[in-house]
Amino acid sequence: MNIHRLIPALFAAICIYLLAIPVDIMDVDAAQYASMSREMIDRGDYLHIFDRSHPYLDKPPFIFWITAGFYKIFGVGNFAFKLPAILFALLGIFSVFRFARLWYDQETAILAAVILSTTQGYFHFTNDVRTDVYLANSTIAAVWLLSEQLKSPKSWYWIPAFFFIGIGMLAKGPLGIVAPGLAIGTHLLITKNWSGIFKWQWLAGLIVTTIVLSPMLYGLYSQYDLHPETLVNSRTNVSGLRFYFWEQSFGRITGENVWKNDSGPFFFVHSFAWSFLPWALFFFAALIHLGRSIIRNGLKMFILKQTEWISLGGFILPFIALSTSRYKLPHYIYVVFPFAALITAHYLVSLYRNRQEVGFVWLRGIHTFVLFGAWAFVGVIFIWFFPIANPLLILVGISGLASFIYFAFSKKVLFWHRLIGTSLASILSVNVLMASHFYPEVLNYQSGGKIGNYYLENNLPKDQLFNLYVGSRALDVYAQTVSDDIKIDQVDSLLSKYSVIYLFTDEAGKDDLTRDGYSVNIIQKRDDFPATLLRMNFGNPQKRPETLRPRYLLEAKN
Repeated sequence: MNIHRLIPALFAAICIYLLAIPVDIMDVDAAQYASMSREMIDRGDYLHIFDRSHPYLDKPPFIFWITAGFYKIFGVGNFAFKLPAILFALLGIFSVFRFARLWYDQETAILAAVILSTTQGYFHFTNDVRTDVYLANSTIAAVWLLSEQLKSPKSWYWIPAFFFIGIGMLAKGPLGIVAPGLAIGTHLLITKNWSGIFKWQWLAGLIVTTIVLSPMLYGLYSQYDLHPETLVNSRTNVSGLRFYFWEQSFGRITGENVWKNDSGPFFFVHSFAWSFLPWALFFFAALIHLGRSIIRNGLKMFILKQTEWISLGGFILPFIALSTSRYKLPHYIYVVFPFAALITAHYLVSLYRNRQEVGFVWLRGIHTFVLFGAWAFVGVIFIWFFPIANPLLILVGISGLASFIYFAFSKKVLFWHRLIGTSLASILSVNVLMASHFYPEVLNYQSGGKIGNYYLENNLPKDQLFNLYVGSRALDVYAQTVSDDIKIDQVDSLLSKYSVIYLFTDEAGKDDLTRDGYSVNIIQKRDDFPATLLRMNFGNPQKRPETLRPRYLLEAKN
């Protein structure tokens, strides 16, 4: 098996990450983080986090710190916001390769890196950047380095390992230490490596992590614990340190955290199934295979045959822990992707070496059926919903579909090559179309971003932009300002101060201003639809006008 032929697919995936950089930053979360990072620079305060001048106590500060740093170097914009996420994705891909190479062979390591880099989740969170991109990749980096320490007890890998644990905690809270701890701890307990559990390096490593966390801890203490009068989510006497170590993460299990959506215990099953495409079916097959091995050989023999338990522990235990949360979003599960990639790669390589084609015809059939359905849906998107006119992109789509058909139905293609070929041909070509056509088309309806660009390009006064009834984080990002929310009864006082103000508003806001006798000039009108809440009616060109809402940039005078 010439596994090196898959390396170009890895570089193709990285090119697609870069291709998505010009795509507008999406409302709400990503645009909020991008705007807060710029506000951090304006305030010159990097220890205390604010959102539109209000104290912000939710996400830890790493995403704001690293974005602000890249803003300083490259200027405020898409490139500076998305580049650090892409670099961390590359760190995660490299780490899963090194981890797999440590425990398995080169073929498994290369395939694991290719699988991880080409999951739909990795294409997603390098474009729509959230804190999870930093958590997931810091976690696998820490796990790889801790594994190196286990293999070479006299080495110093524990120092960078606990540094990345600190980064993971700065990115997403205590999960940054819980996830790698569960992964490594599972292996040590099952293999009864008691000397590995009681290492002085682990205690020393906690000092490294504490040093990494210290600026954040001081900021939380000085912003909240020293100021109990600070209002946070309609509460006072909120401890920033307690919120970080308990309420933010574990409070979502106990119900103490204000964020709840009660998504159900199986929410992450279907979230993982689509975001780990095109490899999800192979992963589920790998779990079934592991279960059958336990039944056939017994648990004791199964334990003896396993090379390592880190990847299983790193996937299953965080998956269960996250599923107990009362507030779930699909991207929360991305932290287990590196472990799932390794489990899947090991399974596929074993499948190839054992030549188990006959017994796994069902796997090929279901996988082909799933990808065929995905291609049918892709056809609907790019032929009907948002038709492609660019000849080069049409060629990309046709080439990808032709490659999928060749790998799926040609009798010359070996079983293992069929599974890998159909997957890569589909995911790579589709995401080229997504990054270069679909997202730009959809984000034409993100009115805040377009109006913000207009506002900045026309040098309109940044301190005279306000939101009436509606708001947009993308407006703040692209206008490079902080647009405060106001009510209609505040317009008079603002006009007495500025004589002219600019309002981002909806139809109701425009009508109320006209009714109250203000002179209103429509500078921009845009149709709006939330890019992260897509619906079939929005895709349908005939029904799309019914889903759109008008948004205005108004110039208001007395």
